[in-house]
Amino acid sequence: MRKRVAIVGSGPTAFYSLQTLITCNQPLDIVIFESADVAGKGTPYQRCINAPTMLSNIPSIEIPPLPMSLAEWIATQSNGYLTEAGILRDEISDRAFYPRVVIGDYFRAQFDELIARGTAARHAIKVRENCAVSDIIPVGPAFDIEIEGGATRESFDYVVVATGHSFVQEPETSPGYFDAPWPATALESISSGKIGVLGTSLSAIDAAVTLAASFGRFSRDGDGKLVYTGQGTDNHLHITMMSRKGLLPEADFYFPIPYEQAKFCTAAAVKERIILGSSGLLNDVFDLFKAELAIADPDYAERIKLDELTADTFAVAYYGVRDKRDPFEWAATNLAEAKRNYASKHTVAWRYAILITHEIIESAVRHFTADDLDRFNRSFKGIFADDYATVPHLSIERLLALHRADCLEIVALGEQADVSTDGLDQGARVTCDSGTFVFDTFIDATGQKNLSADDLPFVGLKDAGLVSPDLTVTSSGGRVRTGGICVDGQCRPLVAGIRPVRRLYIPAVSYLLHKRPFVQGITSAAELGETVASSIIADLARPLRSRKARCSSHTQDPASVAA
Repeated sequence: MRKRVAIVGSGPTAFYSLQTLITCNQPLDIVIFESADVAGKGTPYQRCINAPTMLSNIPSIEIPPLPMSLAEWIATQSNGYLTEAGILRDEISDRAFYPRVVIGDYFRAQFDELIARGTAARHAIKVRENCAVSDIIPVGPAFDIEIEGGATRESFDYVVVATGHSFVQEPETSPGYFDAPWPATALESISSGKIGVLGTSLSAIDAAVTLAASFGRFSRDGDGKLVYTGQGTDNHLHITMMSRKGLLPEADFYFPIPYEQAKFCTAAAVKERIILGSSGLLNDVFDLFKAELAIADPDYAERIKLDELTADTFAVAYYGVRDKRDPFEWAATNLAEAKRNYASKHTVAWRYAILITHEIIESAVRHFTADDLDRFNRSFKGIFADDYATVPHLSIERLLALHRADCLEIVALGEQADVSTDGLDQGARVTCDSGTFVFDTFIDATGQKNLSADDLPFVGLKDAGLVSPDLTVTSSGGRVRTGGICVDGQCRPLVAGIRPVRRLYIPAVSYLLHKRPFVQGITSAAELGETVASSIIADLARPLRSRKARCSSHTQDPASVAA
């Protein structure tokens, strides 16, 4: 009898799971549930969520293997499609950046191809669009899926909760106050005026550019410089982007792919240190990081006085003069440098050293004590995000064009800032170190929020005790909640933080960010998808007697589904 696998969600984690699942020698019944009307794209790439101006910051060369690469797929598209997407055929490359909606179309094409390959390999694969899962209920060794609208429950042997990003459906929670910049169509109701955008990352840039496109247009002048021109006599667009430091992300920089191997801050070295215990782990990992940075770029190490820095002070030196310069002047200088380096294929060594170690250092985060986790989150974590979350050159050009048109400014909020709607008919008031600002419209564009076990919408799993909040050890030996859910290395929930729940997988990034802070990208989705699918295949290969012995109980006792 075929085993049944349910995948809740159909974004990158889901289709990378599917890509591995269809290699299983045992034919499977796979059902993919998608709440949106189009499956196989993922929330960050859906046409109904994103505006055409919103850019992805992952090029073809960085997307883990699928049946066809992004650059190859784009090259097969019609001239009409390319024109609509603003893509010049002779500029297609594996390092170029493309609109999010184009990435979504590409993912859907690969999704369809994976289904075709899986069907040819004797798997039965069904995709259910406009089908929101309201609950997952353990029944003995299996799980019942409950669908919104009262449809008949279906039973599955394995469930993968690949819900990815979680954003509100109606972002305007009060007049002129938006909890998120998505869906982009929600921003169409905004009138020009004083608009505040919380955040300066690519999500915030996308929000600002989308708004600007509603009230004007970008074009190139005779020298090739991007300019912004407002349209309409009543256009009074003014956007203020805000973040703690008031810095813009840097332009994407050139580096070798695949990553070169680290010399000191290696996966093996960090793993060896983890084995010794949590006490002092952050400091010791930072010492490995310092050694890596020093050998990679001695001049940079000397310039920032690396020998004198700690995990708590490195960020101050990292941002250096950057946070003392006008952000737009810095952005223009950095963009020019990035373009030169791309042209000459030159890699800035210190930037690359930080890039190739961020995932290695992430492996230690879940072993930090609560105090070290707090220290890491306060400052050290941010430098890695700043380094790897660089943005397309066009995104920086657009911001510079808006600033030259007097439509954009940036405010540094400082360490303490308050956002309030009290006494306002619409918008919000922001009080910070730089003063008080009142906006007709306020948009929180800070991206995906960490979610906890309490936020999981599947009551059946929580009532059965299969999902627990993650706990972090303190320096005194106690344990405290630090967000997220408790899972093992295969993304299986841990009962009481100890026993993994067999056949249930929760690789949903919102619940993993607390201990895997860099897990948000497509490369992470591919890793998660392959991990859970490989675990399912391995479980299917277990001797039948072992599986029967463990699955003989048909109660909802957590022990009945724990490995």
